[in-house]
Amino acid sequence: MANSRSEQTPGSTPEAPGVADIVKDIQGDIRTLIQGEVELAKQELMPSAQKAGAGAGMFSGALYLVLNALILLFIAGALFIWQWLDVPIAVAFVIMAGVLVVIAGVLGLIGYVLVRKIKGPERAIAQGQQTANAVKAAIARGNAAATAKTIEATPAHAALPTDSH
Repeated sequence: MANSRSEQTPGSTPEAPGVADIVKDIQGDIRTLIQGEVELAKQELMPSAQKAGAGAGMFSGALYLVLNALILLFIAGALFIWQWLDVPIAVAFVIMAGVLVVIAGVLGLIGYVLVRKIKGPERAIAQGQQTANAVKAAIARGNAAATAKTIEATPAHAALPTDSH
């Protein structure tokens, strides 16, 4: 069955688009919509990813400092406390460990606050829901048109004449 618009002879009236043409148009439109949704999500997530990177950097910094502190400051600080307060060496090490835990907690809290400020892709989600609703409505219209005898003209095909048999 040849239903190609390129096979029309000059002076003949153009045929209404066939179901295959309509399905191809719908597939192309859906592909374009999905590509647009993905691009919007990428653009919206980029600032969030940068904030997540900054938060992860703070966590990494906290870990780095805790490890260095455990190696260098823990020993030096505990020995200083041991000499200065004249307490048993074990008590001096416990005091030093408490100080280091407080420092790590402050750095961890800063990282937590930075990560909490990250927002999801709100516009992309809203656009996706809007697109899904539009596709559902188009499918419902298509189903209704398929059960009817004639297909209602759409803006893309409004200029095409309808059959008057």
